[in-house]
Amino acid sequence: MAKTVSLTDANAYFDENVLHSQPWDQADDTVKQKALNNAEIVLYREFRGLYDISNPVNQIPLPAIYEQALWMLRQDDTILKAEMGVTGIGVSGISIQTKGVPVQYIAPEASRIIAEDQSNRGNTSYDGNIGWLVM
Repeated sequence: MAKTVSLTDANAYFDENVLHSQPWDQADDTVKQKALNNAEIVLYREFRGLYDISNPVNQIPLPAIYEQALWMLRQDDTILKAEMGVTGIGVSGISIQTKGVPVQYIAPEASRIIAEDQSNRGNTSYDGNIGWLVM
């Protein structure tokens, strides 16, 4: 169960603020809760240096978690196959070609919300881009 977000609040957010929320609207409550749980885990893992789930004054903004949940629900079978390296799918003469590379893992809107939050907190070193430094 997600620690910082509720299904009721997420439903209200999507009802009031998101125009293209069909994947969320069409999902049952069990799938929605799984998406929220997974989105929270992913974002806290990705931004562990910026946020602390156990500190109520230093948590990821809730809209970022909602947007990440929607992003994950939008991933169809083709995107999931591309993440596994599949470059083409064909059925009855209809084919879909992909680059065979994963799509962006963090929702663009979640990244924007987090960048704005970090800017409001005075953290000018975070620009919304995620990268790795290998030493």
